[in-house]
Amino acid sequence: MWQLWVGVALFAGVHLFSMLFPAARNELKTRLGTGLYMGLYSLVSLAGLVFLALGYLAGRAGPNALSMLYEPWYGGRHVMMLLVLVGFILIFSNGSKGHIRHRVGHPFSIGVGLWSIGHLLVNGETAVVVIFGMFLVLAVLDVVLNVARGKWPDHAPNPVFDLRSIAVGVVLFLVFALGFHPYVLNIPVFG
Repeated sequence: MWQLWVGVALFAGVHLFSMLFPAARNELKTRLGTGLYMGLYSLVSLAGLVFLALGYLAGRAGPNALSMLYEPWYGGRHVMMLLVLVGFILIFSNGSKGHIRHRVGHPFSIGVGLWSIGHLLVNGETAVVVIFGMFLVLAVLDVVLNVARGKWPDHAPNPVFDLRSIAVGVVLFLVFALGFHPYVLNIPVFG
């Protein structure tokens, strides 16, 4: 499962650098140019996600297959589905100018946090806990730092954006629950 730890180092490392050292990030962005910086940032993040996926797959095979850190809360399946649905809606309201973003302030990070908490409630596998625990820590840290720095959206809310976010969030929740989970991960969400 070494791939899992490489994935955490890459994905969390690049995000922590950006969050914790904004002056250094901005200086690097100026020296490299925004396009190149964003390209490298995206490439490292994508490499981290690939290694996380490989680590997850390694955690489901071999002598340590499905090693558990804790017994999941099997009664939490409905809570998990609600948290993930709300999380998806929040994630897709991030770039909008709707009421959701205006009131929540940091919907992407809060949505990722809810998505992570939902998965942590019903999964105790080591790889799953490491992956979603990392996402949760990054999400909470992002919200805390942005609030401390006074970052909050300032726009006139338009409910059309909220309706779009809700529609996209619900559709993608269904795609993941009915398609990705049962057919790609072989983990049914319903049933």
